[in-house]
Amino acid sequence: MDKLIGKILEYVEPDCAITGDSLLKTDCGLSSFDMACLVEDLCRTNKIDMDSINIRQLRTVTDLAKAVGMN
Repeated sequence: MDKLIGKILEYVEPDCAITGDSLLKTDCGLSSFDMACLVEDLCRTNKIDMDSINIRQLRTVTDLAKAVGMN
C-alpha cells in the first residue's frame, strides 16, 4: 500500500494522511484527469490492460489497489 500511496503523492499534495480508506477524490484531492493519468501510469507499470479497469467505480485507495494488483 505504501508504494501506491507514494504514487498518489506524485499527483497531489493532500491535506491529511492517506490510508486505504481515503477517498481518492475527496480525501486525496485527485481530479478526474489526475485519476486517469494515475491509473494509466499504474497500469503501464504493472502491465495491466487499462480497459479492464472502470475508473468510475474506484472510490478509495483500497479500491484502486485491488484494481491494479497492488493490494
